[in-house]
Amino acid sequence: MADIGLVADALVAAGIDPLLAQDDHGAVVIVVDAAEGRAALRALAAAGAQEPLYAKTPGGPARLAVDLPLPDADAVWALRLFRPRITQSGSLRYGSAQGVRLETWRTASELVHTPRPNALTRRVFPASDLVPTTVWRYGRSWRTVVGMFDARPHQVSVDIDMVFSWVDGSASEFQRQRAAQQEEYVVGKGDDGPARYRHVDELRYALRSVHMYAPWVRRIFIATDSPHPAWLAEHPRVTVVRSEEFFADPSVLPTHNSHAVEAQLHRIDGLAEHFLYSNDDMFFGRPVTAEMFFTAGGLTKFVECDVRIGAGPTRTERSGHDNALRVNRELLRERFGRVILRDLEHCAAPMRRSVAAEVEREFADDIARTAASRFRSATDVSVTNSLYHYYALMTGRAIATNEPRVQYVQTTMASSLKKMRRLEQRRDADMFCLNDGGETEVPEELRVRMLRETLERMFPVRAPWETPVSAARTPGVSAAPTAAARRRR
Repeated sequence: MADIGLVADALVAAGIDPLLAQDDHGAVVIVVDAAEGRAALRALAAAGAQEPLYAKTPGGPARLAVDLPLPDADAVWALRLFRPRITQSGSLRYGSAQGVRLETWRTASELVHTPRPNALTRRVFPASDLVPTTVWRYGRSWRTVVGMFDARPHQVSVDIDMVFSWVDGSASEFQRQRAAQQEEYVVGKGDDGPARYRHVDELRYALRSVHMYAPWVRRIFIATDSPHPAWLAEHPRVTVVRSEEFFADPSVLPTHNSHAVEAQLHRIDGLAEHFLYSNDDMFFGRPVTAEMFFTAGGLTKFVECDVRIGAGPTRTERSGHDNALRVNRELLRERFGRVILRDLEHCAAPMRRSVAAEVEREFADDIARTAASRFRSATDVSVTNSLYHYYALMTGRAIATNEPRVQYVQTTMASSLKKMRRLEQRRDADMFCLNDGGETEVPEELRVRMLRETLERMFPVRAPWETPVSAARTPGVSAAPTAAARRRR
């Protein structure tokens, strides 16, 4: 946003009144008349005197704006302007891909010529179609074209919240209480292991990923009965909610069963009708849009994975997750006469409160039984994976999608070290999960170190809800050194 302001200020100071447009993906396009194109480049070159401003033409290399050759008068062209940014660790860089597109439009004849189509117009269109208006964006008023910023049929405009479930397994009270209560229960494979509850500050980085890549999320709710995270400050966008605040029957508490918590999330007071649910080990890996999760008409989009639920009934020795999928399958078979086959990806999942409440009414006994189960049980349902989503699909409120690119990494496996490095280097996953599997091939000390380093490098920019103490430990963001500065080192 700072680069948008820099470009606009430079143009206005030179007596040029820019027009604001957007492309098909909603990216900013600043437009000047082709007759003022040369003056615009001179103004931008001067603006880059204090902090280097770079420009990149389509297919060409990036160069300092001051070094750009002036185009022919009245030429139609486009380039991308940016000031490089890099974190102190060097792990996160912003370059031309995050820059501001500047275009010239030739408007001196009966036809308007542009470098390419935008969200509203074709590349060449009648000048009579250029009906002017203004729009307020980025803290200022801009000239624009009627219809350029009107809502599109596919755009999601509702409030969307996000809910994280989280447990601090290192808390002494949690360990004491869990050990005392677990003596009365028989749990499934892996459900009593430390991987179910241990953490290495994943929640902090999961929330950073929301701040960096999903700024359209209105509020974040953290569903937990653990002590308040030391790094989390009071902030209007983040709310910690305790189980007694949203469980229909608080007498069944305390619980150590994530299925129980997930079955009650729609009861959180103040939660938006449309929300995303995520675990603390699930992250956004690059910018995502609300349209990835919802349609404009309110349908939710869930992501199936290639893992089959498998044959056979529930068994005590199966994991709670595998048993819950089988319980879900039988309930949906009885209700709709259809059999679900696949698990869902480990990633943020969209839900609607009203549909979740309907699921609770439809399967009232099963939801109540799950909510009352203090540990994972062979009779649990899993509302968030996958009962809600297939119920919504078969009642016309959801669709399955393979649009998001999702990566799953089991961090206890030897292969995870290479996978985490690849995630960091490529940054090509919309969402990813760094899961703490039960069986380990990696020494715990190495696993924790690699996980912390990967998360810090991928999400180095602290969120506004982090305490000053955590800010001191977090690398900042600075301008990238110029070529001359690099030569001086």
